[in-house]
Amino acid sequence: MNIWQMSGLDIAQMIKQKKISSVEVMEATLGHINENDERYNGFSNLNDAALALARQVDKQISRGVDVGPLHGVPFTVKDLLNTKDMPTTFCSKAFANHTPASDAIVVSRMIEAGGILLGKTTSSEFAMKITTSSALCGVTRNPWSVERSCGGSSGGAGVTVATGMGPLAISTDGGGSSRVPAAACGVLGLKPTLGAIPCETWPFHYGNNSTTSINTRCVDDLVLMWNIIAGECKRDPWSRRKIDQLQVHREVMDLLKNKRALFIPAMSGHTADAEILAKVEKVLADLEGIGLRVDAMETDPTDYDISIFSDLITVNLAARFRLMDEKQQVLLDPGLQPLLDPALYQIDGVKLQTQAIKRSRLYERTEALFDQYEYIFTPTVTARPPLVESGSDDYILINGEQLSLIKWWGHLSLPNLTGHPAISIPCGFTDDQLPIGLHSIGRWDREQSLVDLASTIHSLLPWTESWPESIR
Repeated sequence: MNIWQMSGLDIAQMIKQKKISSVEVMEATLGHINENDERYNGFSNLNDAALALARQVDKQISRGVDVGPLHGVPFTVKDLLNTKDMPTTFCSKAFANHTPASDAIVVSRMIEAGGILLGKTTSSEFAMKITTSSALCGVTRNPWSVERSCGGSSGGAGVTVATGMGPLAISTDGGGSSRVPAAACGVLGLKPTLGAIPCETWPFHYGNNSTTSINTRCVDDLVLMWNIIAGECKRDPWSRRKIDQLQVHREVMDLLKNKRALFIPAMSGHTADAEILAKVEKVLADLEGIGLRVDAMETDPTDYDISIFSDLITVNLAARFRLMDEKQQVLLDPGLQPLLDPALYQIDGVKLQTQAIKRSRLYERTEALFDQYEYIFTPTVTARPPLVESGSDDYILINGEQLSLIKWWGHLSLPNLTGHPAISIPCGFTDDQLPIGLHSIGRWDREQSLVDLASTIHSLLPWTESWPESIR
């Protein structure tokens, strides 16, 4: 096995056992990136100090220093989260030369555990869209089909872990941003319960919809990262509670026995393409075969109105942009410029508060479902990813019908409004070898149940054995 194909957990163990050096890991990873990233464009910046940091790690190992659980393991950070030693650009020309004074707390925790910051991964500008492209960073492509999008906005995170360009990726998720690339790239994407992983650099502490999230290829690495970065931080008020550590169970066949799940094939009315729906239903049938009870409901009991989410996102962006100085504002993407002008974008405060009430009622309806069910299932995305060619990147095809891009992913924003944890888990491929994801929402602070689900599905469909053919 090549070093770039190894899990973060395996790399950490081999470094501690002196079977491999951190320098060897970093040289292999950087070489693999140099060979491949020109095609995919998963990185906005690489850390020039990464190799020197690896040398320091090896010196500590040789001196017998007690090292952390990530000692010498490379990790990446989405270019929306602060890093003091690297630019944080938000993938925007307005912040092309911006380097923060301090790290986000999750970055600090990874470094304190011995991890080496490998680089910053691409996003859409200020995570404004569900594909990954920007004027500053260009287009990030799907490794399973480079003519298609990798999803977004954490597209770089999905691409890098899917191609072995770094095993551990810190992402964000404001409406599906870690889960859409996970489904499109064939990896895991976890949006935690609101506050379980601190998101203190997000400017909206209250009325928050965004979380710091995780993308990895394997369950072991997801749990490894969670146990390092989850937990209270006083700068994020939603994090101020006890957060449990997670574990990976090796005996999985009984983990789901006698539990109940609700399958909503068309949440918010978003019907999936027949081929994708059939593959998802096949996995659910396999889970029923080992003891999970799955009830299907053709109508959506959450009664989810996506406009609550879309209006919240738009007003949040407008508020952020209007606080920028004029030199920054003129560098924003032309599609964002109308948000700066009160005459073009007006904010109805009563409407927003009415939607806040609707958001509360959505939480209550969702919680009522969890009185009966452990999981709520949907397809992660409803169709193949859109093509990246301009003009083709704003629609998808479902059963031969051309539909708006919101029909591809909009249902995923529900747990961002209610705060529930959610995960995208690989569950097979289309006939033309594009990954398919199963989406599950879980109960508040029950990430362990989502990990158990992922472990069980991996035992049935071991996706980590599959790699895109485009990798060199």
